[in-house]
Amino acid sequence: MFKNLRSEYSLFIRIILTLGVSLVTTVLIYPILTYIIEISSGTALEKYLPSLVKALGIAISVQITADICKDAGEEAIASRIYLFGQAEILIISIPIMKNLLSLCGDIIK
Repeated sequence: MFKNLRSEYSLFIRIILTLGVSLVTTVLIYPILTYIIEISSGTALEKYLPSLVKALGIAISVQITADICKDAGEEAIASRIYLFGQAEILIISIPIMKNLLSLCGDIIK
């Protein structure tokens, strides 16, 4: 609707709305993550939870950034952002995969 009236402002409005919705979503997710961290204390999951939360944060940030790039008409940059995010999540998950493979090796022995 606003794009037809003032097309030069439509991109900025979409970016602001995207960031606003993302901020509200983050505020809503925070208590859930806090609860998960609380109930996982003292369990084996406690060691892996920081990496999982970081991966979730990277995934959300990458999605928001790529969506903004797509709104701006930059599909190529959006695809590179997805690739960068996937690489970052892979790097963060290396210790988890190492421990998982070690556990599998112990079970096989």
